[in-house]
Amino acid sequence: MNKSHPKFLLTTFGCQMNQADSQRLRGLLASIGYAETENEEEADLILFNTCCVRQHAEQRLIGRIQSLINHKKRNSHLIIGVSGCMAQNMQAELLEALPLVDLVFGPNDIEELPLLLQRAANGKTLGSFIGKGAFDGDSADGIVLSRPFSAMINIIRGCTNFCSYCIVPYVRGPEISRPLSELKNYISDLAARGVSEVTLLGQNVNAYGRDIGLEEGFTQLLEMIEGIDGIKWVRFMTSHPRDFSLASIKRIAQLKKVCEQYHLPVQSGSNHILELMKRGYSREMYVELIDAVRENIPGASLSTDIICGFPGEREQDFADTLELVQKVRYESAFMYYYSLRNGTEAAKMTEQLSENEKKARLAKLIEVQNLISLEESRKLIGQEYELLTESAAARDQSHLVGKTRSGRSVDFPGDKSLIGSYVKVRIEKARNWTLSGTLLNPGEKA
Repeated sequence: MNKSHPKFLLTTFGCQMNQADSQRLRGLLASIGYAETENEEEADLILFNTCCVRQHAEQRLIGRIQSLINHKKRNSHLIIGVSGCMAQNMQAELLEALPLVDLVFGPNDIEELPLLLQRAANGKTLGSFIGKGAFDGDSADGIVLSRPFSAMINIIRGCTNFCSYCIVPYVRGPEISRPLSELKNYISDLAARGVSEVTLLGQNVNAYGRDIGLEEGFTQLLEMIEGIDGIKWVRFMTSHPRDFSLASIKRIAQLKKVCEQYHLPVQSGSNHILELMKRGYSREMYVELIDAVRENIPGASLSTDIICGFPGEREQDFADTLELVQKVRYESAFMYYYSLRNGTEAAKMTEQLSENEKKARLAKLIEVQNLISLEESRKLIGQEYELLTESAAARDQSHLVGKTRSGRSVDFPGDKSLIGSYVKVRIEKARNWTLSGTLLNPGEKA
């Protein structure tokens, strides 16, 4: 290892909560002298922040680690580490299954990383995997942001819903909310650093505050952020439909900083499957929630998560899902076929569908949703929107990419000096989800 300037390569799998944890990992590594690299060959530490929600993420991780075998042979001092949910779920089993791995630790072990790295330099090392304070040591000045104007903030960790298909409650533990006063200081500090957009994260953000005695904690938090100078846009995910009340929608609709972007996972359009999933709401309740969002928040963009091929899903159940998708007309959807997770109730269900059945249904769902997404996107042609400019476009460095309040990505010709600023564009072209536009009043920021 180059002791004067050790380098790390960090790869993040899974949800935005993992991305927020990676902000903390980068900050900790920077504090002990590490510099980040994207080159495996020059890395002294290769760290994977993992997900265990779907089997595909685990397979990707295994493939990536196995590909490092020659690199490990060339560099005997290289430390390969695995953190996150898969690490928490498998623990010591990971070291046995993947001999190249030197370090395994869970989400609540993040603050112990400097000590764990010292131990890993002398032999294979495990974190403690215990449920310590979920936010211990997490401060605004202790994170490294990939975009200095935008931050992701975990406001609540864990989950107590125990949906029958989901491993998260067993891995992340029960709900723990970050105190309101602590979040106020944290977000104020971020604003002082130049952050103008924050995304509030949790397995279920609507549950925020229940464990610390706040009856309408999430709405209170949004109202508190409304008063923090410097913060311009606020996003949040993920919302559990069961806990998103009409009263909270009406209060949120009054807040100018909260963006019109709502991710409401439905998972299935069939009451039969929703009951098997233990989701805690019916199709009718979900549609009523969607109607309330659209009635109170004009221009709201709706996205969702859907699982195809859940155990016991009949043709009619799948047809109900397709009908719901056509009724709601989501701007976008994260669509998957059911992935068996050992330790969950659904894994024990007898009516498991074949891979071919699950894949066929997913292909049909994607076909239906892609058409809707394209039709909804085309409605935006000719409209003018304010964007937060996020980066240069990957395919054309003379173009920039920004995001509307409703979460739509728009690429447009522009100078890199605009990155981090708010601009106005007119939409000229539409694809399924992303849009193309032209900058209005070049040189003038919104």
